[in-house]
Amino acid sequence: MTAERNEISQRIALLERASALFDRFGVSVPLAIAFLNHWPTEIKSYQDLVTTDAWKIFLSCALYELAAFALRRAVKFATADLAP
Repeated sequence: MTAERNEISQRIALLERASALFDRFGVSVPLAIAFLNHWPTEIKSYQDLVTTDAWKIFLSCALYELAAFALRRAVKFATADLAP
């Protein structure tokens, strides 16, 4: 029983570290994709935002932030479930 509990604790710790890294560097992924795809990163007006692909950057960043939040919550629930 304790060996199984230790293995689960190690997996949760690994998920927690991955979650922390994703939380810290997750937003840089959509920005890197934007630069590689030559999306416009400078927006001068609302018209530029709508007519170009710049809105994809904002949407991607928002989705990555939501994913980071979901990972943090998953780690919290997993660690609370293991608490005696």
